[in-house]
Amino acid sequence: MTSRINTRGQVGKVLANKTGGLKVQNENLARPPLPGKAAASSFLRDTTNKVLGLKRKADGAPDEEKATKKRSAFGDITNAIEKKINDGKKVTAQKGRLMRSASTKSLVKPLSKPAAAKDKVPAKTAKPEVSAPEVKTQAKEISFCDSLPSSQDTIFSSQESKTDLDDSAAYVTASEGSPVKAVEKAPVVEPEPVSKLPEGVEDYDKEMENDPFAVSLYAQDIFEYYKGRESNFVIDKYIDRQPDVSRSMRAILIDWMVEVQESFELNHETLYLAVKIIDLYLAKTVIKRDVLQLVGSTAMFIACKFDERTPPYVDDFLYICDDAYKRKELIEMEIKILKIIGFDLGIPLSYRFLRRYARCAKVSMEDLTLTRYILEMSLMDYELLDASDSALAAAALLLTRIIRGDSTWTPTLQYYSGYNMEDIYHLVHHLHQMISQPPKEHLKTIRNKYSHKVFFEVAKIPIPETLNI
Repeated sequence: MTSRINTRGQVGKVLANKTGGLKVQNENLARPPLPGKAAASSFLRDTTNKVLGLKRKADGAPDEEKATKKRSAFGDITNAIEKKINDGKKVTAQKGRLMRSASTKSLVKPLSKPAAAKDKVPAKTAKPEVSAPEVKTQAKEISFCDSLPSSQDTIFSSQESKTDLDDSAAYVTASEGSPVKAVEKAPVVEPEPVSKLPEGVEDYDKEMENDPFAVSLYAQDIFEYYKGRESNFVIDKYIDRQPDVSRSMRAILIDWMVEVQESFELNHETLYLAVKIIDLYLAKTVIKRDVLQLVGSTAMFIACKFDERTPPYVDDFLYICDDAYKRKELIEMEIKILKIIGFDLGIPLSYRFLRRYARCAKVSMEDLTLTRYILEMSLMDYELLDASDSALAAAALLLTRIIRGDSTWTPTLQYYSGYNMEDIYHLVHHLHQMISQPPKEHLKTIRNKYSHKVFFEVAKIPIPETLNI
């Protein structure tokens, strides 16, 4: 696509012809033509560096980077191996026998020969394997050993082990595992999910529950939250309070921002957010016409920081303004705009609502592109400044269906958008009149953009004179 940014100072000249002039500097400085989309940002950055004499050096990785020492989340847990008693002695569980330290040898007689001990055990009662949880504390062991006759060997039967060691079974370390007696849990019967959707509504979130990127469990709540936040960003019509700014100047500025979005290959959400930032700022601050382009460029810069993975540099935005402003002026404007709008950039956008509606209704890509064209044209319409973004997205989608010959508003669209056909009837007619008008000479960027084959040439689709609704 041929970009009007290629000609140096073109935006400034267009705004100057229509509005009385924006300031433009360095008229004798020749600019090479702007390259295509893929290298736009890099070319702007390199050219700006040569002109302004700036150098940019990437931050390299440190030469020597020491690996972080691995450690356990809770440090060295030694009680998983052995128990420490109050006096510092150790007791270890080993195959059901208590091996005591030297301090307890005088209290317990040593075991007799293995053969003799084996003979004393009845054949029907095999020697049990006493699990680790049956280890007792020192105080308990001493009192138990004192009660035994010194002439007998210390051999625990299965019955004695079970009764005498019950008190210590509650003290379980990490290595000992669970107690001997496992508690059986009753089976949990989960109730069958009850569908809350109205009749005839397709459960899109249920279909996408296995897609982690769809966040189907929270998607409906997220967009309900967006709709609730729309009341925080209501913009009144401010042109009457701006003596140096007119409706046509605002439209020219947005048309230029669409071209910037295409040249830098920015997200569409970035463009919509930047337009919202401009309107929020102009609704609260009176400006001169010579800083209008600075406001637009700075709003685009802020939106890029919020929505882009790799936003363009400050020098890139200074270049697209034809070096009419200095770096300090753009940074000061950024601070001023953020203070005026309260640093709140989580603004509900009509483009996000449109994506949600189109996915839930399974709209074709060609119909979705036509709706995007209608919605993008509405950015330049000052009369739609105070319209709800969620309602505007629903109205644009309904207008697309009417143009395609289907004037029905399905229960699925009604449920997920939250609007009946009567709620958006007036917006549909307004959008129809807007796109039916012939294009103006200085506002052709959006029409040219959507006349390309990449966008299915939706701008060339004939618009009916009347709506069948």
